[in-house]
Amino acid sequence: MFILMMALLLGKNSNADGSRASFLMVDDGWMTLNYLHPNAEKLRMRAAAIANGDTHIYIYSRNAGDNFGSSFKNVSAISPKPDWEAQLDTLNGIGLKPVMWLTPDDSPKITSQSLDAQKAHFSEIVRRFDDKVTGYVACLECDEYWDAATTNALVAHLKSITDKPVGVHLTSGIGGHKGNKEYYANADYVYLQTGWDKTPAEITAMVKQAIAVTGKPVVASEYAKESRSAAARALGDAACLAGAVGTGNGRSVDFCGQKEQKKVHWYKEYETEMVVAGVVMATLYAVSRFDLPLQLRATENGYQIGAVKKIAQNQSIGLNYRDDGAVMTYYRIEF
Repeated sequence: MFILMMALLLGKNSNADGSRASFLMVDDGWMTLNYLHPNAEKLRMRAAAIANGDTHIYIYSRNAGDNFGSSFKNVSAISPKPDWEAQLDTLNGIGLKPVMWLTPDDSPKITSQSLDAQKAHFSEIVRRFDDKVTGYVACLECDEYWDAATTNALVAHLKSITDKPVGVHLTSGIGGHKGNKEYYANADYVYLQTGWDKTPAEITAMVKQAIAVTGKPVVASEYAKESRSAAARALGDAACLAGAVGTGNGRSVDFCGQKEQKKVHWYKEYETEMVVAGVVMATLYAVSRFDLPLQLRATENGYQIGAVKKIAQNQSIGLNYRDDGAVMTYYRIEF
């Protein structure tokens, strides 16, 4: 039962609801997407993310050019390595759930490959790391290099091999620079890029519009270059208040789209156990007070507790309690 319960809890946590990441930190010349590069400053990245309240971390599964501009440390040559399982275990162990971004922008050597080659990479990443990531984003700024049909084909392939949620990220705006919401057709989540220098009011309007237009949950994933700044946090807070289910560039509020946990009073939560305990205590009292023999029948399907009292040579009365809550009293006469 414990193992099953843990599995159910892990399944519930495998989504983007409430996710909190800080993937851009320009003051240090970082984007966490390049975390898996051998020369990335992993320890400092992890510390910075935790200090900013993050619960998730965005990371690339491959890269051949995206370095967020020349001012960032060049750690953009990324391909899967044998130690990545251990790297992901480290992140999960400190409470940073990896969200795997499967395709970078500014990487024509990658994005120009055939559809079959893209599917092969997706399949290999899922095979190796599916139990260590909380979800996937098929492509960063997909509309820069793929059309909607290609994007949807890859998302469909990904969803056929994993139960984890899949997101799509486009250039700035709802539907990206093409304004084409069909890119989101097969996605579970919209990873929205709002563009820079927006006000909280503009973020609010854009998030609400994205939810209305797509009918899908929205993660406000890209709105500020320095995720640790007060301005970035204010924008993230505005996104959450507008209905976003997660943020990618910092926020201050804790609640952001998580499903509200209904508070259950302890006596309701343990109602069945209390009934059983009460019946057992009453039965034990009866046994001790009236010298009744106690009977217990147990199988793989349930149990039954009872007591019987002989009141005459051929007559007896009894009380039985079953694990399904049924209580039965009886009178028996033998001829």
